[in-house]
Amino acid sequence: MKRHEILVAGASLAVLLGLTLPAHAHHGWGWYGNEPFELTGIVEDANMGGPHGTLKLRVGAELWDVVLAPPGRNNRAGLANDIVQVGMEVTARGHRWQDDAGRLEMKTERLVVGETTYDLYPERD
Repeated sequence: MKRHEILVAGASLAVLLGLTLPAHAHHGWGWYGNEPFELTGIVEDANMGGPHGTLKLRVGAELWDVVLAPPGRNNRAGLANDIVQVGMEVTARGHRWQDDAGRLEMKTERLVVGETTYDLYPERD
């Protein structure tokens, strides 16, 4: 292979990876069940960064991964970075991971913190 062919192949691979990695990192709704699901627990970790905010929620002996919305959507719902703190009780309403293999994960449509409900996906009633 000639040098310019190697460079073109490398550049093509870089573009391909750049297009596929963000799609892989995105948490769509297809992996989650259709039945409504609610989870109340104590926050052990909160990360409001991208591509989606996440919480680690302790519910009894279980530690759940709670996927929130992307940062912009969280902010539009009023869920600022400093609202959810480690040690507080929250309720997540949304949909559980559809695989019954024991994965403790849910995607949140609404998050209740204290007496305030943050409607992250208002179009999903």
